Formats: sequence, C-alpha cells, structure tokens
Amino acid sequence: MKVIELSYDHLPHHMKPRILYLASFPKDTAMDRVMLKMYWRAEGIVEQTEMKSLEEEMGIYLDKLISSSLVIAFNEIGDYSSCQLHALVHDFCLIKAREEKWFVQISSSDPSSSSDLMASIVIINYDKEHFKPNNFVLLNSIKKRHSGKHRCSLAITGDKIEDCLPDACHLRDLRLLRVLDLSPSFMMVKNSLLNEICMLNHLRFLNIGTEVKYLPSSFSNLRNLETLVVINEGSTLVLLPSIWDLVKLRVLSIDACCFFDLDADEPILITTDSKLENLRVLETPVLSYAKGIEDIFISFPNLQRFTFVLKESWDYSTERYWFPKLDFLTELEELRVDFESSNTNDSGPSVATNWSWDFHFPYNLKTLSLFDLPLASDSLSTIARFPNLEELFLTRTIIQGEEWNMGEEDTFVNLKYLNLDLVSLAKLEVGEKSFPVLEKLDLRGCRKLENY
Repeated sequence: MKVIELSYDHLPHHMKPRILYLASFPKDTAMDRVMLKMYWRAEGIVEQTEMKSLEEEMGIYLDKLISSSLVIAFNEIGDYSSCQLHALVHDFCLIKAREEKWFVQISSSDPSSSSDLMASIVIINYDKEHFKPNNFVLLNSIKKRHSGKHRCSLAITGDKIEDCLPDACHLRDLRLLRVLDLSPSFMMVKNSLLNEICMLNHLRFLNIGTEVKYLPSSFSNLRNLETLVVINEGSTLVLLPSIWDLVKLRVLSIDACCFFDLDADEPILITTDSKLENLRVLETPVLSYAKGIEDIFISFPNLQRFTFVLKESWDYSTERYWFPKLDFLTELEELRVDFESSNTNDSGPSVATNWSWDFHFPYNLKTLSLFDLPLASDSLSTIARFPNLEELFLTRTIIQGEEWNMGEEDTFVNLKYLNLDLVSLAKLEVGEKSFPVLEKLDLRGCRKLENY
C-alpha cells in the first residue's frame, strides 16, 4: 500500500479524482473506455481547454493513468478498448475516496449516518432481506432534504423491489443531481417517478428501466442531458418528438425503441432544423421501411456508433430486401445490424428469391457487425470494397449456397479481424491478396466449413 500511496501522491492534483472515480466500479471489472469517458464527462471531472476538445483531454488523462501503471489497459483486437484498476490499487482508491468524501458505497444492511450521505457520489446496494420502506433514505422526502441537496451523483442497484417502493419516496428535491443511475435490476421507473426525473434539469447522465410507450413531453426540460440509457421491458418505446429538445445529447441507448409509432399509419414529419448535432452513439432503434424514414438519419450528422434492429422489409419493385442508405453519415465508424425475419418459424428469411442487399455504407466505416442477415456473394463483395473496414463480424449468417468464393477484385485492404460465428458456410475460397493485413481469424460454430 505504501508504494501505491507514493505513486498516488506523485500524481498531479487534477488527476487524482479521475483515478479515484475508477474505484466506484466493481473490483476486477474492466470498464469500456467509451463508457468511462461518458461518466467522467457527466461528473464534470474533466474540463475542456482552449487547445483541445473535451474528448481529447479525456483520452490524454486516461493514457497518463495507464502509463503510470496504476491502471491496466485492454486493447485486444475484436473487443472494445477497456481498462481497470489493479486489485490493490482499487482497495487503496476505495479507502481514499471515503476519506475525502469523494464517493461512498452503502449497503441497505448498514445504518447510514448523515456523514455517509454527504459525499458527492453515493452508490447504494439494496437487498430484499434488509429492505424496508423506512430505510430507503435517499428517496425519502423527509430524510433526504439536508443530506441530498448537494449530491451530484446517485446510483442504486440491488434486488428488484417490485411495487414495495412507497408513494412517499421522491426525487424532485435532488435538484442538483447530474448523474442518476437507477439499475433496472432494482426497479422499473413508472410514470410518476419519470415525471419527477424530468424536473432534474441539471442531469447529464440518466440510466433507467421502464415499461412506458412514450417519453413524457416534460423530457424536454432535460436540456443538459448528454447520455440517456433506457432498458425497455414493455412495448417498443416511441422517441419522437421528445428527443429533439435534448440538443446536448451525445449517447442515446434505448432497447427496442422507434422514431415513430409503428402501429399508427401517420407520416413522419421532420423539420429541417430538427438536428442532434452532438449525438455520437445511437442504440437500438427498430427500423422498417416507411416513407421518410431515411430523412431522420440526416438529423444525426456526426454519428460515430450506430446499432439498430432491421425488420424484414421486402421491396417488390427491386425484388430486394430494403436496407437504409447510410453513406451520408460520414463520421460513422461502428455499425451493428440485427436482422429480424418475418418468418415466425425463425428458420431463416421468409423470402429467398434474392438475397442481395443494396448496401450504402459510409467510407469511414471501420467496424461492421451483421447478425442473422441472409447474404449472397455479391453482398459480401460489396462489403469487401469498403477501404477503411478493419473489423467484420458475421453472426448466425445464412450464406446463399453455403459458399463464399472471393474473386481477385474482392480484397479487404485494411481488414485486421474477421469473426465468423455460426455462419452457414461449407466452403470458403480466398485468394493470396484477399486479406493482405489480416491479423486474426476467429471461427466459431462453423461446423460445415471444410479444411479449417
């Protein structure tokens, strides 16, 4: 511990809160670098300078912590870049953070003192054995008035509480809250509490679970929100028009969401000034063909990571599956598509007359993940022509004819990683120049594939 303390003491003053923050995550757990930067940004522990953007500053600080040997970096090809504290460093930082009242971790089995609740960041774990309405102190309107008014960050996880949360519990007095993380494993947020969350206009980061179909119109109050993560366990959640006022939004991740009501036969209305120019990550809308659907993507000109579910839409005029044109998203680097067949037997695509796709990907695309898409040779050849593609994941892919024969023109010039997982492929023929810079080939469950 003495050696770790010495290394910590030698860190510049502005670096110490950043490494202490890493101890708020579970021990021996790797943290996605992108997610870590989201939290840092929301907590306000990294500031933009005149010379560098906030994103650049965060990258520099994280690299410095890694070079100090206090933080371990994981950069395995085919995986997201992540990092974590060494086990002993985590123990030291946890103690230090409590001493400095930077953050505190509380269990529902512990009697929380008022000093515990004065920390800027409070992380609570509740379990069914010790949960009682009167010990849910942070949402109790009587007990929290003094302990919570200066709190910046609140995270609650633990056993699901079903409907035992009393009506007397509220969030509306936590006016200065910047980060709210209510684990869906603990509770699903209902309309009444969701409306109170909309009163927290300092929020920058919000993670909740809910079953509502629409975000309330009062969501427009959250004009400082930069990250919105919603685990949706109900029907498909409709986004528009609520999200247009969230102009600072950088990350929008909602399970099973859609831009418009899929059950309503109404036109999609997008005005020219409806733009979320700061949005960098969008996950996971459900897309199917509708007039004007591609105009929505113009509203996200700086998107870098995009994940969506593609419902099977057959274009009878071209006799092809419909696929959205994304080539105008010039900043897009990572794309994941999950194909949802209309075949109720889940035995493959319902229409098999033409398995080719009219792909229009941006040239900057570096990582492409396709799940359950039926593909023909010409579609694979189209993918091969994207010059900056570095990682390709094909999962549960049905290859027409179960053969992939790569011609001389099919060259993945920059592909470093190829992952074939449960692909219906019996024959793979490649040329000497098909993968000139390939570093790793990962084959999983391709039992029909010969000679590999």
